[in-house]
Amino acid sequence: MSNIKTVSIKFKAGTYGVFRNLQNKVWYAIAEYVDNAVQSYENNKEALQKLHNGKYQFKVDITIDREKDFMKVYDNAGGIDETNFHRAFEPANIPTDNTGLHEFGMGMKTASIWLSEIWTVRSCAIGEATERHVEFDLSKVLREEKEELTVRSVKKSKSDHYTEIILKGLTRNAPTAFQMSKLKSHLSSIYRKYLRNKEMILNVNGPLEYADPEILFASPYNNPSGKKIRWVKPINFKLGTHKATGFIGLLSKLSTNEHNGLSLFRRGRVIEGSHDEKYRPKVLCGQVGSPRYKMLFGELELEGFDVSFNKGSFQDAGDIEAFMEALKIELTHKEFNLLKQADEFRKSKPKEDVKKVAKSLVKSLNKDKAEKPINDKVNASLKEIENKSLKRNNIKFVKNAKVIDKFEDVFKIKGVEYLLKMELINSNSVLDLYTLEIEAGTTTQKSAKYKINLHHPFFNRFEQFKKNEDYKPIIAIIRSLVIAEIHSTSQGTKNAGNVRTNFNTFLRNL
Repeated sequence: MSNIKTVSIKFKAGTYGVFRNLQNKVWYAIAEYVDNAVQSYENNKEALQKLHNGKYQFKVDITIDREKDFMKVYDNAGGIDETNFHRAFEPANIPTDNTGLHEFGMGMKTASIWLSEIWTVRSCAIGEATERHVEFDLSKVLREEKEELTVRSVKKSKSDHYTEIILKGLTRNAPTAFQMSKLKSHLSSIYRKYLRNKEMILNVNGPLEYADPEILFASPYNNPSGKKIRWVKPINFKLGTHKATGFIGLLSKLSTNEHNGLSLFRRGRVIEGSHDEKYRPKVLCGQVGSPRYKMLFGELELEGFDVSFNKGSFQDAGDIEAFMEALKIELTHKEFNLLKQADEFRKSKPKEDVKKVAKSLVKSLNKDKAEKPINDKVNASLKEIENKSLKRNNIKFVKNAKVIDKFEDVFKIKGVEYLLKMELINSNSVLDLYTLEIEAGTTTQKSAKYKINLHHPFFNRFEQFKKNEDYKPIIAIIRSLVIAEIHSTSQGTKNAGNVRTNFNTFLRNL
């Protein structure tokens, strides 16, 4: 009988291939690189500020180019020093100090294999005069069953400090054009604390920012004429070994997706509840679709709870639910009952104001009717609709119109993911308020591009459209019409675009 003294726990090369099929989300994968950079910055903050005479600015730049099939992550933090360089490439080599953001020792490795075929790391640590460079080629590692990688070193200044990771041969897991807008929103949400206090500049194909939603400032529901209150409750709550600090408040404007709900933090970054995937426990948020559900939001820094492997959720779901049940007491004090305010409060205009608006509106419509009957306007519109030459010229003008700015968003209808691209133009030649083009795609992914003409007479017709905020209701209506047309097509409606053509024409004349 053999006497086994030790066993190897080093990964076999083939195990790396399994990483490719891990269940993950692209923003969690890319967040691993940011986590490493943030931790390097935190570990070397004093030395970095001293080196730059107190004028150091921590920065992470992420460039994603699907056309050129590469992704680059660069940070100017403290770099990977000699001691940690070995650990950085060994699987499951947990850092000696695992109280930071790189606690599992797997983030960079799993993320890079999940996102690409080949990835390289180039790093220079503050205080060391060496740049180290390593390349990981998954197919080569699997084919040759490699357990070691060659490190190339070059001399650098001791004042140099950076890490650059380049990924090539991007996999299907890497972000597509459809996902870019959502990726940016999630990352800015995850690292909002660093972005808020300007401690980090985070670029993902451009700078990221986080905009805080407006908190409700209103009188109590049971005393409408009483003193207005800012409806937010600071939280400092402990239950056994579990603790939560932060705030819970009410939104000034109802939200059904992006702003309502809780963001749960750990060690300064969001673990659960980034962007439109908020944590909404029923015990606090109430029934889906209720006023409380649409109003309650908050940020809680949790302690004493373990997180999942990809830092996308907390493991102790049952414990967190029980914790939220206990936390409810904090939100229902008689003197400041946040939940009751959410349940009962309604914004409404005084009845007299509504009557004035209605009378003024009817008076204005009667004046328009006297100047030109609607029948004349409809007939003029019908002639334009039937004018094929006018239509052809308009298509040409739309195509040649210069784009001032653009915005992208993503939504799904019946399993098909649409990349919705809005382009703002300013052309006196284009007759339509908006145009729509559903671009070619696959059975599961399509693109839809719509252009809005800011030079259209509709925008100039009313004096109140003076600021960008005043354009938002119009943009919301146009976006709704665009999505309604796309949805009508998916429902089998033929010639759904006729409604858009007719709408644009009638709008010019009515």
